Amino acid sequence: MFTTLIIDDEPHAQDTLELMLTRYYTGKFKVLQKCSSVDEAMHIIQEEEPDLIFLDIQMPRQTGFDFLDLFENRHFDVIFTTAHKDYAIEAFSHGAFGYMLKPIDVTEFQKNVVRYIKHKEEEDNLIAQSRKMDISAFSTHGGLEFVHHDNIIYCTADKNYTRVVTDQSKNPIFVSKSLSYIGKRMSKNRFVRIHQSFLVNITKIKRFDRNSGLLLMINGDEVPVSTRKKRQIQKFA
Repeated sequence: MFTTLIIDDEPHAQDTLELMLTRYYTGKFKVLQKCSSVDEAMHIIQEEEPDLIFLDIQMPRQTGFDFLDLFENRHFDVIFTTAHKDYAIEAFSHGAFGYMLKPIDVTEFQKNVVRYIKHKEEEDNLIAQSRKMDISAFSTHGGLEFVHHDNIIYCTADKNYTRVVTDQSKNPIFVSKSLSYIGKRMSKNRFVRIHQSFLVNITKIKRFDRNSGLLLMINGDEVPVSTRKKRQIQKFA
């Protein structure tokens, strides 16, 4: 089941989207919450990490674009829902998965949602294969980089990319996927999210400095550990 969040300042628009998801895709989506503002949505996103957000553009105080600009490396997909057709180019420049005009047309809604479901199922299959084979094929500007998970030291969010640091090269691999997406492909027994922006291979930790809260990795890099993760990391370091 995919988790979703609806962000729209119009209650009728919120209810319409929720009704369509329930009517046409029962058991496929769970609506975590319907939010009327960006501020209201931020807490839910940090706690729940939704898969998909239906996002209005014109809202009080902050626009949908302002909302997306708050995330350097987001883990969710976005389908914009707006009454304004002139924002399409800007929407897709913000990495939109889809763009629907209000009032929402049922056929257009189904086309976007079916495409999303297919996309996620294909993605989940790739993730399952990566875990089974312990190898990831990272798509880069130059092609595909095949990396065995044993060779990954750590991964870090870097704006719209994830930087993958390995013991095979001094140069990191820049991947146009979120850190959360990369983390799903890795073994939870070996890779730990020790900070909002860092995922580390625990077999590549050399030392944990309790005073500074930094991990020293085998390549000499220092990686920060969030306060709430320090107790967990001491089990490995």
